[in-house]
Amino acid sequence: MSTVNASPQTFNVVVQQVSGTQSSKLGSSFNAGSIAPVTGTALASPGEMLTVDIKVTNSRGGANTVTATVTDPSGSNGFLGQGSLSWDDGDDGAAWIEFTGFPRQADQVTETGECEYSLTTSGDDVSVTVFTI
Repeated sequence: MSTVNASPQTFNVVVQQVSGTQSSKLGSSFNAGSIAPVTGTALASPGEMLTVDIKVTNSRGGANTVTATVTDPSGSNGFLGQGSLSWDDGDDGAAWIEFTGFPRQADQVTETGECEYSLTTSGDDVSVTVFTI
């Protein structure tokens, strides 16, 4: 059984475990490994508040921890969200983490429409799908 924990370093973003996504998009799928973090940009749908749902599948059953981080691409450090998804040795399967509640941009009017994300893993490669709303 996997566990999801929010980092105490998180600010101006809500980080939580969810059981799926409300996104109607296909998502962006890739593998992440321990050699280097995987990074990308998540974009909100026009007229929607940004929500980032990440599904991580640990299929090999080895002990593993995946750290997911979202950051402010504007350079103003307006938010940071970080959480970890962990599996004990012998555990496999999928876990979901969600980032939501992003603050408005510096003008206090415009909704945050994008964030940078990165994923690192401590063990075997994992399958990842990133969904946005």
